[in-house]
Amino acid sequence: MKNNSETSAKSLKREEMVKFAFDTFYKNGFHATGVDTVMEGTGISKRTLYKHFGSKEGLILATIDYYRAFMREVILGYINSDPKAQPVDKVLRIFDFLIERAEEGQYNGCFVMNAKTEYSNKGSEIEASCDQYTSGIQQLIDAGLKEANLPDYQELAVQIMMLFEGAIIRSKVTRSADTMRLAKNAARMLCEYK
Repeated sequence: MKNNSETSAKSLKREEMVKFAFDTFYKNGFHATGVDTVMEGTGISKRTLYKHFGSKEGLILATIDYYRAFMREVILGYINSDPKAQPVDKVLRIFDFLIERAEEGQYNGCFVMNAKTEYSNKGSEIEASCDQYTSGIQQLIDAGLKEANLPDYQELAVQIMMLFEGAIIRSKVTRSADTMRLAKNAARMLCEYK
């Protein structure tokens, strides 16, 4: 029977590998980053890496799960940070979140969108995990619009999600927060039109 400190140490090592891989994949891309880079950066053996994740794709899935968990909390906290905000304003704060990140110089795009792009038609588990993240963001938008009692709120949520994703992709090219501001204005117009 394993003792708690041994289990805890293994859990910490796994977490360290996931965080290092996340940072490296985000910076360099998934295909451009080999498992050797992760091994060198964390000091673990290939055997240990494969024991924890089974494959590079398993490691990528773990990084997507890591991103999905912390990003959902960050976005929820951000959009709910003003308790007096109206539901539509809360929904539109997702664009403020993007603007703030862009103004901090973060133009790597969305980790999950990057994974989805690199593994399109190549890794069904990775694509499915990415789709779960995107669905979660769309559900946040959907819930806010429903709370605002907007007609056709589900269709509107899809439209706002398209603007959200498009702003992220476009900002990688323009390296400017202006794209996010334009997307927010377009989303506001859509909400007002309803």
